[in-house]
Formats: sequence, C-alpha cells, structure tokens
Amino acid sequence: MSDRTRRARRTPSGPELSRRGLLFLGASGLAAVPFLGGPTPAAPGGGLRTVGDEENVLDLKDFGARGDGVRDDTRAVQRLIESSARRKQIGMIPKGTYRITASLLVPSGTQLYLARGARLLKDWVAPVGLQDALLRNADLSQPLTGVQITGPGTMGARDHTKTGVVIGLYGHDVLLRDLTIDTYSGGQAIMYAGDRGRIDKVTIRNSAEETGTGGIRVFGGSDFLGTNCHVESGDDCYQFVPIGNPLAEPALYNQSIARGRFVDCTGLSTVSRFMVALLEFTGGEPGTTDMNASVTDCAFERCSGAATNRGIVVKNSHSTGSIERIAFTDCTVDMAGAADASTQEIRIQTDAGTGGAITGVTFTRTSITNPVNSILRVGGPNISGLTFDTCDFAAPSGAAPLVAVVDGASGVTFRGCSFSGTAKNATGVATSKRLLVAGPTAPVTNLVVDGSRFTDIGNTFFGVDVMSATGATITGSTFTALAGAATARAVRVLPEAANVVVERNDVSGISHAAPVLDRGVGTVVAANTGA
Repeated sequence: MSDRTRRARRTPSGPELSRRGLLFLGASGLAAVPFLGGPTPAAPGGGLRTVGDEENVLDLKDFGARGDGVRDDTRAVQRLIESSARRKQIGMIPKGTYRITASLLVPSGTQLYLARGARLLKDWVAPVGLQDALLRNADLSQPLTGVQITGPGTMGARDHTKTGVVIGLYGHDVLLRDLTIDTYSGGQAIMYAGDRGRIDKVTIRNSAEETGTGGIRVFGGSDFLGTNCHVESGDDCYQFVPIGNPLAEPALYNQSIARGRFVDCTGLSTVSRFMVALLEFTGGEPGTTDMNASVTDCAFERCSGAATNRGIVVKNSHSTGSIERIAFTDCTVDMAGAADASTQEIRIQTDAGTGGAITGVTFTRTSITNPVNSILRVGGPNISGLTFDTCDFAAPSGAAPLVAVVDGASGVTFRGCSFSGTAKNATGVATSKRLLVAGPTAPVTNLVVDGSRFTDIGNTFFGVDVMSATGATITGSTFTALAGAATARAVRVLPEAANVVVERNDVSGISHAAPVLDRGVGTVVAANTGA
C-alpha cells in the first residue's frame, strides 16, 4: 500500500469540537471553507470564522435528540436540518449515535457539522434508488443550492441488510468535506448531480461486496471537483455516469456531465472497477426512452487504487450522445486481484446499434500494475482520437493471450509507451503474449505507434500485428525478442492492411532475418536500424 493510500485512510484525531470551538476554528476545519452564498470574515491568524455569537450554532441536543443509538432520532435531526436552512445557521451534530428510520430531507442552505464521534445511523431497509437515501432532496426534481455537510463524524447503515443510497443530492454549490461513510449496501455511497459540487477528504468504507454498491457517482451537472477522497466499495469507486434507468429516477434520468474532475483519490473496488465514464441503459425498456446524454471534458488526475473486474472503463453503449475529452493523468490501478479470464483491464467500448461516440480520450503516464487479464481492449465503432502517452503495457500473468487490442477505431496513438510480451503465470512459468494487435475483427484507421518499446517478443509473435488497418504508422520504436526467440518479429502487416509505414525503428534486437513481415498493399518499410 502506498504512503498516499495510507494517509487517505487515516481517521482524523483530536479533541471533540464544542459549540464555542466551532465558531472560532483556525485555518483548518469547517471555518477554513468559505460558506457558499456569502463571504465569511477572517479570524486572527488568517483563518476564517462564522459570524455572530454562540447562538449562531444550533445543537442537535437542543432539538430533543438522545443520541444513544436506540431511540429514534429522525424527527429531531430533521428539525435541526430545517432550522439550519431557515435560520442560516450551522446545525451541529455532537458526539453520539443518532438512529434514523426515514430519509432526512435537505433544503437549500443547510449547513451541517458532524462532530467527532457523531454518527447518523441508517436503520431501515430501503430500495436502491435516491428516493430512500439517508440524506436527500425533498423534491428530487428541484435542485438545491448552498448545502454543506462537513466534519469528522460518520454516517451509514446499521449493517449490510439496510440497503440504499447514503447521500443523494441534486443541487448547485454543494460541499461534502471530511466526513466518513461507514457501512452500506445496495446503492451508491454518494450520488450527486449539479453545478460546482465539491467532495473533499471524504472516506467511504465497509461496503457490501456486491455489484450495485458503488462509491462516488456524479450523474449530472458541470464543474464538479472531488479531491483527496478514499473509497472502498463493492462496485465502481469513482464514476461519471448519468442515470440510465428512466423508470427509477425519471426526473434525473439522462443528464449530461461536463468538466468534472477527481484528483488525488485512492481506493479499492472489491468486485468491480476503479474509474469509469459510462453512458449505459441500466433498466426499463431500452429503445422506448432513448438516451442522448454526454460526458465531456472530465478528468482523473493522480488517482491510484485497485480493482478486480477491469480497472478503467470508458463505455458508450446506449446514448446517441458522446463521451469526449476524458483524461487519465498519472493514474494507476492494481489488478492483482482480478480473475484469470480473458477480459480487459482497460476497456473503451461503443455499441454499433446506438450510434453514440467516444472521442478524444487521453491516458498520460497511466498504467495497470500486476495485470492478470489483457491490459487494453478498444472496440468501436465511432471511437476516435485516443492517445496513450508514456503508458506501460505489461504482459498479463493469467491466461489472456493478448496485451493490447485496438478494433474498429480511428486515430489511436501510442507515444513513448512500453509493451512487454512475457509474464510469469501462477506456477512461475514465463508465458508469451501477443503485444499490440490492430484490427483483428474490425479495421482501424490512422493508427500511430511512435517512440515506443516492445520487449520480450516471443517465438512466432510480433511487437505490432497490423491485421486490418489503413494508414498505420510505426516509427521511432525499438523491438527486442525474448532470449532465444529466433522466430519473433517486430511487425507483421497482413493483406487486409493498406498504406502502412514502418520506418526509422530499431529492430536490432530481433534475430529473425526478416524482422518485418509485409503482406499488405502499399506498405513502406524504410530506414529501420538492424533490418
């Protein structure tokens, strides 16, 4: 486990916050975050403080809450929430366990602070949807404004039988900070849509190990920012995914997402994926209510974690809209826990029947570590402008025979990447894999391989296997065979390929007399060192 992951998982420590202490925090804590909707005056030493005297903080105990984990405190907490919004004051939830038996309805302007040792305990069985979230909009069709839920306290279910979403909010200028969601099942820990939302330093843990129990899902809006979070979920950890079921949430179905970012986030998916951007139909009758939502200009930056069934997925299978300009920068996903099956750790996929597109997706210094299955599968149509810059494609240790495959796509570039052709399997035996394969089932166009390294190419295999392509260019790259692999070659061009250029590569690490096998039409092979 990395140091950054350990830091993200630490529980904050320190004294319990008093009502008076809440009013005069220093540069760290609640008052260090300006309240949305208005300025907050500076405190001595550069910190920020709330306005007014001690009575500007509302204490949950004054609303009749017991906090013993036995008595039903739903009504008391609801009154605190409503008073906070109406009076524009901070509602403080002090140390204690507050048993909640129905959704807490959050109006615009609510400011809640969960003190250390405070826990909102969800204690009812609910369906998966937003209607039964622990905290949610009163009217899910109307966006909130200016809601803040902060503090080192926790919220979550009594146990995994108490299913449903924990926080489900649709609104603008929403802040979730420092809190922990502990214990949940059968829904997302956080579902959020709206403009200018911020989720910072939130920890999610003790998820049921099942699909459908995810981490943080952004399902609509623009200018979202998630920072320094840690998610341990059963299903997908970090998500840009519009709601794809018109029957479940008709008011929130099919919203587009723009300019969202997850930065410096860590975590683990125990049964599924780590980072996803998806447009898919998840219920109802596909074709009767078409999706046209898009996900554009979103990014994952310096995010690292682990997954078990694909690490990164960009998929448009049900929307006539598009996924455009998605960036993965300095991210890693450890797939050591994946099953030994021929799936893919990075999957970029569209559906031919929908007509939706994926374009402009970039991977920069982003890699899969400890792969078991194939690293990459791109499967079009309508996929274009993919760039892999300085990424590592290690050979999988499982039975998967391929490292990376590109099918039915246009304008795919591998620049400064490294590909390895062998890995040791579970018994410690080195097995060879096919490295980069283009067009095994659907033609690709304008493939570019530039300045990349292909090592440990096994017997009868090729560094780049151009099976069906038009206009592929392979330049400035180096190719090295596995020791003793006399029949390994650098590049193969099959008859289904046309106008392929193979030039200025270093093939001196290939002992075969013909390192480039050319059967295509109009292939150019020139200025290759060692040929």
